[in-house]
Amino acid sequence: MAIALSFILTTRYFEIDSYNWWYVMLFPGMISLLCTLVVVKDKKMKNMAVLSLPVDLKKIWMAKVLVCVCMIVIASMIHLFGSVFIGNILEIGKLGRIPMINAVFASIVLIITLLWQIPLCMFLGSKIGMFATVLINIVCCILGVLLAVYDTLWMIPYAVPSRLMIPIIKVLPNGLPAIQGNQAFTPELLWDSVILPGIIIIVSLFVILAFFTAKWYENQEAR
Repeated sequence: MAIALSFILTTRYFEIDSYNWWYVMLFPGMISLLCTLVVVKDKKMKNMAVLSLPVDLKKIWMAKVLVCVCMIVIASMIHLFGSVFIGNILEIGKLGRIPMINAVFASIVLIITLLWQIPLCMFLGSKIGMFATVLINIVCCILGVLLAVYDTLWMIPYAVPSRLMIPIIKVLPNGLPAIQGNQAFTPELLWDSVILPGIIIIVSLFVILAFFTAKWYENQEAR
């Protein structure tokens, strides 16, 4: 959808818009749906199917997390291939061209910086259901996009992917090229010194959320 929309609506800026629409809303929305679908079937059966298995529930939870990780990696590779093929190989959208190495790096960074949403959305999906989880996650992602250009972004994990994309693919969270004169642009937004700290913070958050949600899931056995 990200590829098709940018190809049809903003052909001249195809590649940067393909990435921008992908990480602003479509990718987080897909993660929300995917994670809730992974847990909703077991929830409907009150986890009876997994409780009867001779396996540690923490391992079952982590297996679900890894399944979601594999699926978002596959989705990201499809998006990367489509964007690079149309933008760089077919040479469509010259004004929005992203160098191939930057596109690959951007896809890898997006996967890493959105990993933490997997255990969170799985937990929320188990507690409050699919619709509320998708709504909350998308609203928070939109707020993150709005705050990504401010210094407070490190307090808001949802803002990190949009912020890191600025020096990597040279596009602002609002979809405009990161060049002088465009709204919300400042030269320091292009500093790539934020990339490594952002990745470290998000990976740490993913590990913490995965651990605590696995501990919570393990306690289902006692209920």
